[in-house]
Amino acid sequence: MSGCSAAGGKRRNFKDAGRVCPIDYRLDPSLFRAEPAFSCDTLFVVGGVYGNPFALDALDALVSAESGEVRAVLNGDVHWFDQTAENFEIIERRAARYVPLAGNVEAELRRETDIGVGCGCSYPDCTPDADVSRSNRIHKMLSTALFHRPELRDMLQDRPAALTAKVGSRTVGITHGDERLIGGWGCSRESLQDPIRQDELSRWMRESGIDVLATTHTCSPVAMALADGVVINNGAAGLPNFAGQNFGIATRVATTPAADALFGAQYEGLYIEAVPLRYDQDAYVKWFDGLWSETSPAAVSYRDRIVAGPDDYIEDALLGGFSVRPTYRAESRRPRTRATAHDVELALARLMYFEDMLEPDHLKTAPRLSTVQANVGKLCNLACEHCHVEAGPGRTELMSRACMDAILDVMESRGIETLDITGGAPEMNPDFEWFIREAARRVGHVMVRSNLVILLEPGYGHLIDRYAELGIEVVASLPNVSAAQVDKQRGARAFTGSLDVLRRLNEKGYGNGEGLVLDLVFNPQWPVLAPKQDELERVYKHRLAKDFGIVFDKLFAVANNPIGRYGAHLMATDRFDGYMDLLMDAFNPEACEAMMCRHQISVGYDGRIYDCDFNQAVGLVQKRDGRDLTIFDYADDSALPLTRLIEFGNHCYACAAGFGSSCGGTLVQE
Repeated sequence: MSGCSAAGGKRRNFKDAGRVCPIDYRLDPSLFRAEPAFSCDTLFVVGGVYGNPFALDALDALVSAESGEVRAVLNGDVHWFDQTAENFEIIERRAARYVPLAGNVEAELRRETDIGVGCGCSYPDCTPDADVSRSNRIHKMLSTALFHRPELRDMLQDRPAALTAKVGSRTVGITHGDERLIGGWGCSRESLQDPIRQDELSRWMRESGIDVLATTHTCSPVAMALADGVVINNGAAGLPNFAGQNFGIATRVATTPAADALFGAQYEGLYIEAVPLRYDQDAYVKWFDGLWSETSPAAVSYRDRIVAGPDDYIEDALLGGFSVRPTYRAESRRPRTRATAHDVELALARLMYFEDMLEPDHLKTAPRLSTVQANVGKLCNLACEHCHVEAGPGRTELMSRACMDAILDVMESRGIETLDITGGAPEMNPDFEWFIREAARRVGHVMVRSNLVILLEPGYGHLIDRYAELGIEVVASLPNVSAAQVDKQRGARAFTGSLDVLRRLNEKGYGNGEGLVLDLVFNPQWPVLAPKQDELERVYKHRLAKDFGIVFDKLFAVANNPIGRYGAHLMATDRFDGYMDLLMDAFNPEACEAMMCRHQISVGYDGRIYDCDFNQAVGLVQKRDGRDLTIFDYADDSALPLTRLIEFGNHCYACAAGFGSSCGGTLVQE
């Protein structure tokens, strides 16, 4: 019943019990295409009661307070802490007044023969072995208690695993785990953070006619608006779900808003909300302590959570499209500590040195460089949380025309083919248009990295025509193909604005494979690795073409670098160490040969030379005779070699993790 909340926890030895889903957990797709089991004005979906009788008292109160046609579905794991046959019978008879479904707990309790899957939770690898072992023992104790009471076990035999219901004119699909498995983790936070999974679930909802999918199982609430519907996981009805709180959560789907909701969204005439299930906390703790000793598996795994809640906050559960209700706004955010660039620098310095992971040949640049990357300034119309250069509307650092001219001189004299222009929003440099015109004339291949929405601002829209005229390759940031996720990361209406610019680029001939190149860039919204680039590209192309009539050439999947504004955010929210562990554990030596620092030089707004844009952000400048090396040194001395030893820092782990990451996307293809 706990997922990946333990930082750094990893699977070690457990192979089967508690880790796997048996074959009979598979859900027949027809369950979600069947006629709705009922219609109502207000629907409560209540998963994870976990044997808490006081949570059922609270549910009774919620239901009785509603008007109109009200129904409640208990979507699995009604039992868990009840331990004894007597408690099981009390809970089961009370559950019968509602619509109970089978979760993994019920699926295993009703078996006559133990098939060796333990509690049936199918815990992911990130759940520590000790947690899995204790869960199996909790389940075994209740199963043993029912062994001599077959009439109680029989009460579970015909319990369905999923159903659909009509609320208003919309269809709600209800199950325990995900759309495929009773014990599936496809609706956990970790799974829903993956844009490939988001697209998969969104397509399934469209094909199945499901507007809202309500689940539980993972013990951690999560809510997300997808392109084709809404998914909401209530976490646990019988346990606290957020730090400092002492109530459970139920999902409420209704044609009218709730009087008391933690967070919610509106979709096609429905209010989809998480509402508190305010059980008697003192009575619950007393009841629990009377059943479970201090050293029992249930107490070791759950008592701290029962008393004080987990280390989760409401904001952790909202992955896009949902908003916190005003009453809970103050307590919704994870406590922040002030973190500075210096704090990030110190934290990185405590790690094993990245260069100690490299082969000798990877410590220096390749014999011939192909690219000059020019950061023309930190001025930007956006201030994105993931921005490693900390760009924003208030920044004043801008590259001069003299510096731009020196870059072009060096490229011409050294035969460097590609100019990669970045920022900030590079378009906001007053000499930008001169730069791209001169670059197109003098060096040929010019790339501009755009956030797209800058081209909607007054004074910048004409640049679309200029890009087409000059044959500029446009590399555009689009962090998702769902409006809710893009707007959450970059601000309200960023998605629709981005689509508007992409359509205008398409109208100019961009992205159709016939010469004008339009590439898109994905970076994760959360501290996770990017998915496989080719698979994600297929998702982007299908969704953008089918829903919006937009085409593009390539997708670049880029990891977030733990520096600048993003590094400070990770530290302020106590996620920095976990993210660095993830990057280091995923180190891939095959990515090192293609690291972008080996094939380019990077020029800062003031002309100083770096190995990459990330090194610019942390001030790892190249030196010559004890002073900072600049583009003017190369312009003045044609014999000065471009090849050099690379300056590495521990932020470089982001470039060599998983499939690798660069400004050109993934470095290693399977």
